[in-house]
Amino acid sequence: MKSQWMRKFHPAALVTAAMLILCVLALVLIHTNSESPRRAASVSPFYVLKPDQVTEAPAPDSSGTCYVYTFTLPDLPASGLSGLHLTAFLHHTWASFFVDGSSFTFTSGPEGNASIGKTPGKYWLSIPMRPEFSGKTVRLVLTPVFGRLQAEELEFMLISRDTLLTQIVLPRDGFLLLLGCMAVMAGLILAVIILFIPVDRREKQLVFTVGLTTVLAALWKISGLPVITLLFDYLTFNKEIWYAGTFCYLLMLVFTLCMMSLLRNEQQRRPTYVCFILSAAAVIVFTALQIAGVMELHDIVIWFGIAVALTHLVLLLCRKAPLSEWMWALPFFLTMGADLLIYLLTGSMQAAPFFLIWLILRLFFHGFGFARKAVLRERMLRKKEEELHEERVRSMINQIQPHFIYNTLSSIYLLCRENPDQAARVVEDFSTYLQGNFTAIASAELTAFTNELQHTRAYLAVETVLYGDSLVVVYDTDYVAFRLPPLTLQPLVENAVKYGVAKGHTPGKIIITSRAVEGGAEVTVEDNGPGFTPAGDDAAHVGLQNVRERLAFMCGGTLEIGSRPGGGTVAWIRIPASRAPESLTD
Repeated sequence: MKSQWMRKFHPAALVTAAMLILCVLALVLIHTNSESPRRAASVSPFYVLKPDQVTEAPAPDSSGTCYVYTFTLPDLPASGLSGLHLTAFLHHTWASFFVDGSSFTFTSGPEGNASIGKTPGKYWLSIPMRPEFSGKTVRLVLTPVFGRLQAEELEFMLISRDTLLTQIVLPRDGFLLLLGCMAVMAGLILAVIILFIPVDRREKQLVFTVGLTTVLAALWKISGLPVITLLFDYLTFNKEIWYAGTFCYLLMLVFTLCMMSLLRNEQQRRPTYVCFILSAAAVIVFTALQIAGVMELHDIVIWFGIAVALTHLVLLLCRKAPLSEWMWALPFFLTMGADLLIYLLTGSMQAAPFFLIWLILRLFFHGFGFARKAVLRERMLRKKEEELHEERVRSMINQIQPHFIYNTLSSIYLLCRENPDQAARVVEDFSTYLQGNFTAIASAELTAFTNELQHTRAYLAVETVLYGDSLVVVYDTDYVAFRLPPLTLQPLVENAVKYGVAKGHTPGKIIITSRAVEGGAEVTVEDNGPGFTPAGDDAAHVGLQNVRERLAFMCGGTLEIGSRPGGGTVAWIRIPASRAPESLTD
């Protein structure tokens, strides 16, 4: 038996919590085993380079500005520079390297897919050093693609790639990388699991959107980390990574409007939904223009984010949104704005984890919490619906019982005047019938067809006494190995008597048939009367509708009413195979 605290949380939330613990442990191990730069130098030497001079000059073939960094390389033995690279993390910048007094030149920047855009994205400059460079003066020309060079002071090092990854970049980016990976996994788990949970469609869409938005936001944050670009620089995917991350950022903002739309009721949803469609269309247009080379996504990302944030604010203020909507929207943009401010001031995202932390917290408290509440609410609604349906079935049966008993007693009353001895026999038979079958009539469980047939025979025995030779009943019921709801057959036979025999058609004939058919069992009730239209008689309509609903709810059966060839009416009851052949011991 599950403990109480296990029942309070959805298994997906527990899985995500376990992943969080594993990520924290991995982070602790990384920091425990990583070496500081100063200590690592004794194991795998590297050198931090400070430029001797930095000058600005007009960029060739451009109206912008390039930056010329002049360095004096360390005077080392011939093997001292072997295996080292001049490295720096560059943003949207092309680099050219020159060695004074040498014909060596080097132009850096991953080419990637030239049709995507003119920027190289974010990448690690990596210029291999040669022994003959020892003690030489070198120049590094950086040409930014968009405006001025990034705000942070560039960090130049002579270092091997392995040392750069394990001793410098991974310890710095480890925390954000683990947070981002955990957010991606948790968002995917939430988005996938909610598709298979039987909850309301709107709630399913909302929780799925929360998970998808978290995945997009985490991918955007991860794509800008130096450790990611360093891991993928051999594949020259740096440009694609930057554009993919930017596209995730734009889609993330679009889906925040989708979330707001799903949070509102039907009447208030239209303005937000229109904004969602317009923002999605804008992203499609921006992407098409980027592919066509008309514009760069870099020029619109910040403005698009500001526009979406203002749209959220206007939508919240215009309709005086409740606190729940403010709690969804404001922390999202406040944490993202805080990270953006840190990035603008420092030029680095390493010290900007607030947005990812908020995404993970929201995923737990809003995403998994909302999914858990939706599942519990759906279960309660289904349980309540089943209880109400069962109560309705019992109510319908209780309505049918007095009706049947009243008709029987009325027939006995008439016999008491005309034939007291026969009336006494009918009373005796009816008393035996009630004594043996009243419990089965009152129950809302399926009963054997033999019991239902016995009820019907008792009813027809009384009616036969009333109508005499005017009523002829034919039974063709060799197949009885199935169950059906109680008081299913008798109301149909009663309608046949009422609309067939009682309308003056003489002699009135009723044929009751049961047989095995493909997929289950079939019972038919036929009469040769003038026919009847249930919709034209409220009592008949209600009685037949009760039978139809009980058949559908209790055993998945169906009831159909149609015309009989040659005149009259026929009713078909079909019972699925799951309720059909079975050994009966009733």
